[in-house]
Amino acid sequence: MKSIKKMLVAGALGFLSLVGLTSCGNGKSDLTKVTNNKVLYVGMTFYDPMDYLAEDGETIIGFDADLSNMFAESLNAKAKFVPISWDSKVLELDGGYIDLIWNGMTASDELGKKIDFSLPYATNYQCVVVKNNVDSYSATSALTGKKVAVEQGSAGDSVVTELNTTINRVTSQLDAINEVVAGTSDCAVIDYTMAYSLVGKGNYQGLSIVDSNKISFEKEVFAVGLRKGSDLSTKLNEFLTQNYKNGKLDELATKYGVAINKEAFSK
Repeated sequence: MKSIKKMLVAGALGFLSLVGLTSCGNGKSDLTKVTNNKVLYVGMTFYDPMDYLAEDGETIIGFDADLSNMFAESLNAKAKFVPISWDSKVLELDGGYIDLIWNGMTASDELGKKIDFSLPYATNYQCVVVKNNVDSYSATSALTGKKVAVEQGSAGDSVVTELNTTINRVTSQLDAINEVVAGTSDCAVIDYTMAYSLVGKGNYQGLSIVDSNKISFEKEVFAVGLRKGSDLSTKLNEFLTQNYKNGKLDELATKYGVAINKEAFSK
């Protein structure tokens, strides 16, 4: 699977320059570009259960992947998934290489200064994943002096930066959890959505999630990222609202184990 992921990344890099040339500087709106080219470029990383490879090793599925495909279809277009470096997501978006960031992205105030957000469609929080001695993690102070793996530029990176720890910044949340498996980090701070999907299964059988009653961080919401002022925003929010009302969001949430942010759709 890792080799396939590398091939996907390499392929993405191969067409990024072409996408950038054709998608920016042409004076057209984002919506016009997508509908004319019939392609919606979606920036993502491999992140269970939001975007990951199906058993065939080629098809990208997941809560966000499925929604991306549905949204593209609503625009009479096709979603093309572009694996990106999470730390460079804003540059990829502003450069016109992708049209949306749709990958379980935390809608933080800081990030909101750089890009626009869709309706916050799901909820999440950061959690601590450990391999040994889970009971010893009885409070946030237990992280003091620990080597903590996080995805660089992620919400986990932000919350750990405020603590007295040694931070091991890696390129993805999956890499962070693999650091714990390998014993090269004491623990990882990642999205609960991803931890719930992986911990206790397969290669992650020996890992545990620290009880949120012992170590907790603030509630977060997931949103889709758009370029500032993008006219895709209205269509996207209409799409999310419609699929909340018709029950499709709840159906996908049950399938993939994601918590819908119902407050966003009750206004």
